[in-house]
Amino acid sequence: MMLFAPGAHPAELANFIGYCLAHNAERYGIQVHASLWMSDHHHTDVTDPDANLVPFKQQLHSVVARARNARLGRFDSVWSGDDPCDTGRSSDDEALMDLVYTLTNPVKAGLVKWSRQWPGFTTIGWRFGETRTFRRPDWFFDEAGDMPEEVSLTLVRPPIFPELDDDALYAKLMEAVRERELEIHRSMRRRGRRFMGLRKLARQRWSCVAKSVEERFTVAPKHAASSKGRVRVEIARDREWERQYAEARALLLAGKPAVFPAGTYWLRRFAGVSVAGQAP
Repeated sequence: MMLFAPGAHPAELANFIGYCLAHNAERYGIQVHASLWMSDHHHTDVTDPDANLVPFKQQLHSVVARARNARLGRFDSVWSGDDPCDTGRSSDDEALMDLVYTLTNPVKAGLVKWSRQWPGFTTIGWRFGETRTFRRPDWFFDEAGDMPEEVSLTLVRPPIFPELDDDALYAKLMEAVRERELEIHRSMRRRGRRFMGLRKLARQRWSCVAKSVEERFTVAPKHAASSKGRVRVEIARDREWERQYAEARALLLAGKPAVFPAGTYWLRRFAGVSVAGQAP
């Protein structure tokens, strides 16, 4: 269902989502590079330097679900029970196009003609390093509670194209967004389709159901790339990581000093094992 449809009060919804995203990103040290919340799902590109992606997602999705249910007067599930789609990108070009995919999703869905027109929460137009502030929604959080009155979210530059400064990378991203939008426009014309537009979006009810059919019972990918060769390289890296992890685990069980490969999550968080490249 369209539980995050912007509706007639998009600013309220955008502030609420921005507040929850900013609060949990700060709490768990998550670096947000782009984010856009559609009517029934969201795309958020992040870097997770401290292995906190799992609690970050759990807390973000939990509070968002409870608040939306409270606001809409419903009591059922908000999020799908399917596996999450957390994919890594293997090159700078692939990572850039992932940001483009995130920011142009409303255009691809035929909702608005230009990405900047999306009335829901989006980081389109934010420059890298730009900070925006969101106020605590008074219709859900208790003023006497421990949630801050205001929180800020800084859009972090992704670690790509180091030869470009922040302004040049932003310009490159916006150029790619524009090219993708025009490509979608041409596709829409060929198929005889029209964009929904802001007026119809404002009338869209949260109880509506998407007409598109998602594939079910498929494998959630860990890597995404434009060529199978790049995916194979990333899969080979995963196999090497698993080998190093197995060796470190065998040493740990034998009572010997063990250093686990970078990316070890559960044992580092809950058992305090040593992880390569990270302080204990």
